Amino acid sequence: MTKLVICDLDNTLYDWVGYFVPSFYAMVEKAVAILECDREELLDDLRCVHQLHHDSEHPFALLETNIVKMRFPNATRRELARVFDDAFHAFNIERKRSLRLYDGVQEGLDSLRKRQATVVAHTEGKLYSVLDRLRRLDLLDYFSRVYCRERTLSSHVKAEVGNRWLDSFPMQKVVELSQHQRKPNPEVLAEICANEQARPEQCLYIGDSIARDVMMAKNTGVCAAWAKYGTQHSEEDYAALVRVSHWTSEDVEREIKLKEQAAGVAPDIILENSFSEVLQKIERKN
Repeated sequence: MTKLVICDLDNTLYDWVGYFVPSFYAMVEKAVAILECDREELLDDLRCVHQLHHDSEHPFALLETNIVKMRFPNATRRELARVFDDAFHAFNIERKRSLRLYDGVQEGLDSLRKRQATVVAHTEGKLYSVLDRLRRLDLLDYFSRVYCRERTLSSHVKAEVGNRWLDSFPMQKVVELSQHQRKPNPEVLAEICANEQARPEQCLYIGDSIARDVMMAKNTGVCAAWAKYGTQHSEEDYAALVRVSHWTSEDVEREIKLKEQAAGVAPDIILENSFSEVLQKIERKN
């Protein structure tokens, strides 16, 4: 009997690539116009900032680029935020348009709640970005706990706004994991199971990555459900993401090795077209 459902977020509940890439590049186009700079030079700078922070979603990365620092050497972050307000606004407009739950997610989560299963979130996204998306998508109430990467050290450009924003979240639900507690380390998942007072064989892990989610679950003794529908991204969007990604050459090499290790890994459950298939597949498995 499944007691605990552990759910990945990005590309499992919503199309992260499909929302982030167009939103990010909408910001870039506005920033290029404001700076009157070379687009590729700005993209190079943004990639360097992302790599420095190990985060492609590093908040206000634009303000830390060399090109901005050189153009506005004495400006404060608050002053820079005003200069680039149109760029950040462009990101927000596109995010509002494109950030959507996959079909069947709300129905699936409602079904799990009616079944009285405990559901927690586990993601390698950092705290600010993760909680912001959960709030925008009205998902916070579905999760009794949210396991995510520890918050970034950079503050909001307006400290009072950042503090008010963070205070609006139920932080008692949040467990921040260190940079070293990464997928597909089975010790991380075993710790989550222990924290939730569930044995691995009583748990189900749902995620879109065979190498990170499914392999981690299998190596922990947890039933693994593969969100196959979440692996479908446009090649153009993916290439645009790689262009500014925080991935270093070492990260790329690590990813290659993980995929090699996961070559023979098979999920216990496959969610072909929708998250809403989860309850039927669990009952069939049990």
